[in-house]
Amino acid sequence: MGIIKANFDLNQAKELNMTDSIDISTNNVYKELLRIAAQNSIPISRLYIRINEIQTFTKNKDASLVKLSDAELNKYATEEEYLRDATIELEQHYDITVSPYYKGYPFLRMISEIEFNEDETLAYFVIKRGSQIEYYDNIYDDFLDYIDEKKLRAGILFYLFDVEFETSIEEFVKAIKRVKKVVFKEDKKILVAKGLEAVESIEAQLHMSIEERNSVGAEDSSGRVDYSNRGFMLSCSEGEELFEFIKPQQGKHGRTCKGKIIEVKSVNLDVSPTFTVEDGIEIQDSFDNIKYLSKKSGYLVKNGNEYDVANTIDVDEISFKTTGTINSNLDSEITINVVKNNPLEDAIEEGMQVKVQNIFIQGSVGPNTQIEAREVKVEGQTHGESFIKCINASISLHKGKVIARKVEVKNLEGGEIIADEAIVKSATRGRIRAKKITIETLGSHVTMEASQYIEIQKVKGEENEFILDSLINSGFDDSKTDDDIYFKKIKEEFDELQSKFKASARKVKESLKSCQKIKDLIIKNQNEKEEIPSALIKNFKICKVIRVQYKKLKEKLEYKQAQYDKAKDKIQQAYPDIFEARILLGEPLRGFNHIRYKLHNPNREIELRTNERMTKKTFELYEDDDGVLKIINSKTRS
Repeated sequence: MGIIKANFDLNQAKELNMTDSIDISTNNVYKELLRIAAQNSIPISRLYIRINEIQTFTKNKDASLVKLSDAELNKYATEEEYLRDATIELEQHYDITVSPYYKGYPFLRMISEIEFNEDETLAYFVIKRGSQIEYYDNIYDDFLDYIDEKKLRAGILFYLFDVEFETSIEEFVKAIKRVKKVVFKEDKKILVAKGLEAVESIEAQLHMSIEERNSVGAEDSSGRVDYSNRGFMLSCSEGEELFEFIKPQQGKHGRTCKGKIIEVKSVNLDVSPTFTVEDGIEIQDSFDNIKYLSKKSGYLVKNGNEYDVANTIDVDEISFKTTGTINSNLDSEITINVVKNNPLEDAIEEGMQVKVQNIFIQGSVGPNTQIEAREVKVEGQTHGESFIKCINASISLHKGKVIARKVEVKNLEGGEIIADEAIVKSATRGRIRAKKITIETLGSHVTMEASQYIEIQKVKGEENEFILDSLINSGFDDSKTDDDIYFKKIKEEFDELQSKFKASARKVKESLKSCQKIKDLIIKNQNEKEEIPSALIKNFKICKVIRVQYKKLKEKLEYKQAQYDKAKDKIQQAYPDIFEARILLGEPLRGFNHIRYKLHNPNREIELRTNERMTKKTFELYEDDDGVLKIINSKTRS
């Protein structure tokens, strides 16, 4: 492993002012080439190097050189730990012969260089576009020497970082032999040396995964930060990762193809988490990290340097200055109890947004607030510009807007209710839209819309509006809208197909006699063994096509009819029968009120203005023997 022999004939050397070859022993080839080129007035690129011997040394602590044996050199080349040791310095000495290019030098028109990657751990021999080379008998060995010369000029250490590239050169030479001469139309790159990349150190880090998912302090698309979202309550589900501690790991030094060490940062391996966790958090410890997972659904609690997961939190208000926006997962089992003892201040202040599974509010809800939950209870009042969306709601005094499955309100004063079922103790002004409406005491100026019934126990006011409409549903029944759209689409397709089928049926009927005559003539000609005219055959084929088209249209129509009937049945089942919808009273209505029944397919309205003479306790839609629809005031039905 100490000597590389070249095959070039140095006796042919003769160039400019330099006529003799020069033997040199050096550890800096490039420096010597510069000196020789300057002394002989010859470009450094026109000098040819023959490598005679290479010796590899390490430096002792006193900087003296120790030569490596072939066995030691092989150990360094095959075992990474030596090359990654920053205390080991490597140096190579070269015995070389330098001469100018000789006459007939085969690589005279070869344009090439050694290219490195960024950290010089990869070295490539690159043949540039426009290079030329011709085949001759000893080209393979000379090519390998040529590459070694380029590596030497580039300062690459031999033996320690070698890679196998000879096969590539062998295949390349075979290609040259076939065509005799090659002109490179694009660059060709071959890996000729590979050092050791550094393995970067990993410093200890704590990733608050739960904060990242809750976008605490994150900017929006306009670069603005929502300072109301301060992560007051970070919700979590069972098994969710709360945070992760990345353990420190010491990296490994690398080494360039030139033998230079690539140092990495030294880190403190004794760093560990500075906090503890309680029973609500599971610890998963591994070589690389420690993961902290929630054992149950709830929210993250921090008490000093101690973390836990809880389900209930008590606060005296939700405001910008205390909690900020609360945005938790509705599936997380969290209950917020808000207790505001000062009746002059809102328990949920203006502009606050709250999203939580359950919230119980002892106090009032301020303007421009939004609450989304499953269970909501408000013991105070809701502002006229507040909004609540939930499954079940219980409100003492309602002036805002609520959408829910079931809503119970003690006093409705100008507010709006959209629900499956609305139960109101006292209503004065406001709007209720639900499948079923029950009011204990009805005041004045209330609009009620229902699809099944409106039940009033006591009537204290007038100028109320009653609307019965089978299409009324709660704000959660989005699927009905989808069903309506689908039914409309199917009906349009069915109507169009029905029109085409009717046209096809007319065509078949009109052609029936003609086609029968054609068929009879063909049979007659066949029986009489006469030639059947081509026009007759053509017309008979047309008759068959008409019948096939008719049959296909009929099959399509039957399929579409089935789809239409199914969609129609679904729509009819989804909406109650308007004749079953009624107004039920515990006592007769007072004064003047307006009752409307909304009908569909076709759309029309049946109206009634009430008066003092209507003393019966039920209003319902009635169709007389002549098919005339009207609203009647009848006795109470069981």
